[in-house]
Amino acid sequence: MELYAVKVGESLFHSRNIYRDMNNSEEIVKISWSYYIAKHNDKTIFIDTGFRDETVANQWGITFTGVETELRNIIDNLNFVDTVIITHSHFDHIDNLDLFDTPEIIISKLDYDIALEKCSQSIKEKLLQCNVVTVENEYIYDNLFRFKVIGGHSNGSSVVYFKLDNNDYVITGDECYWCDNMISNRPIGIYTSTENNERFINEAHQNGLIPLPFHDLKIFDQNSVISKNIVRIL
Repeated sequence: MELYAVKVGESLFHSRNIYRDMNNSEEIVKISWSYYIAKHNDKTIFIDTGFRDETVANQWGITFTGVETELRNIIDNLNFVDTVIITHSHFDHIDNLDLFDTPEIIISKLDYDIALEKCSQSIKEKLLQCNVVTVENEYIYDNLFRFKVIGGHSNGSSVVYFKLDNNDYVITGDECYWCDNMISNRPIGIYTSTENNERFINEAHQNGLIPLPFHDLKIFDQNSVISKNIVRIL
């Protein structure tokens, strides 16, 4: 399998939102906004999609980076994407879904319903157009990826577990923002269910899983550079 991380922007963020135990600290840190692309069994799989609305980026203080040209280093055509796995329906994880043709989509049942209610019309139309697997608990994709609904960060937020070369990984959605959330067993500061998020973080920590979050710049500093905003992880 090949696995890539794609960064669409950077911004400053309150550390209290990354760690629940920061006691309302006003420390400001820099984060990334990103998603993942896997190639496995002749399939191209997006884990979340990123976003492209520069107005929204400005509202969130995000320095936006267009990566369309860079994507050609690893994928020829978005129409050839086989599957899109959505960890949750927040804009930075789903808003590029309408760029794809008709991929299979995997998403929690709760977030599917939320997306049909709250997302843009183009995202709603894409969800209704495609074959969508809605998951209430967990789902195994291609005998490798285990999609699991956690419901800590948001009501239907999910993660993706997989094992490769005797290493156990988890693509964390926003159940953790930084690798250190899991490594130091520190739950996040933005959550719907403290109990669900804490359980996920603790179990992943105890099992020694390798975290792959969506907002940690270390992912881009510590892996093989493909282009300015793309690194290869595996």
